[in-house]
Amino acid sequence: LLHQERGVTMIRTAYMTRNPYYRVGRIIPVYGLYLHSVGVGQPDPWVFIRQFDQPDYDRASVHGFIGANETIITMPCMETPGQAMRAPHAGKTWSNDRYLGFEMTEPKGIRYTGNGAEFVITDKAGATAHAWATIRRAVDLFAQLCRFHGLDPLADGVIVSHAEGSRRGIASAHADPEHLWKGLGMGYTMNQFRKDVAAAVSKLDTGKEELDMTIQEFIDQLTDEQPYTLLQKAPRHASTLPEPE
Repeated sequence: LLHQERGVTMIRTAYMTRNPYYRVGRIIPVYGLYLHSVGVGQPDPWVFIRQFDQPDYDRASVHGFIGANETIITMPCMETPGQAMRAPHAGKTWSNDRYLGFEMTEPKGIRYTGNGAEFVITDKAGATAHAWATIRRAVDLFAQLCRFHGLDPLADGVIVSHAEGSRRGIASAHADPEHLWKGLGMGYTMNQFRKDVAAAVSKLDTGKEELDMTIQEFIDQLTDEQPYTLLQKAPRHASTLPEPE
């Protein structure tokens, strides 16, 4: 179970206003949520935003990207309960007309072999830490979306991965994001993701906060940059304190 702390996830809005689908501005009903991952070892969500936010990028669009350190909403999806701007992300019209889609970035510690969803691992510790960080942020984001749009995260077909959508015949043939979790040996599943989202929704509804995490689990979910930032802050703070008697 992934336990969330209020305020941990930084969510920014950076609408891709030059993307053709934003300019069309078609509104759809929100039936559910898709969880994707990008399929390339690139951890920076802004790389994809810059790629998608072009007038000639008419191949796809998504409602947001999830990195290890921040979540960026890229298409309007939390303005009106039950409605959002259409962003084709699933590869089939039926899903694109009913679902919101969000892409988790993937770690730089993997390299795809060119054979479908297969990859080699060049930095397992770093890759796993990145994957856990994006999962935690996805749980927090999906909980907020479910609460806003009145969705039950445990109901059949409300939260699906691209791989699950493909098996249902409502999305194109992709394996994400389960291929990443399986390839890294994380033991995480979409069923657990849905349970974690439901638990996070419950905390939002009750207003209660809970931290139930071992020290090692806390360390594993940190990126390399986060503890380094703490090391920078501590001396700066110490320099402002009076000299001890």
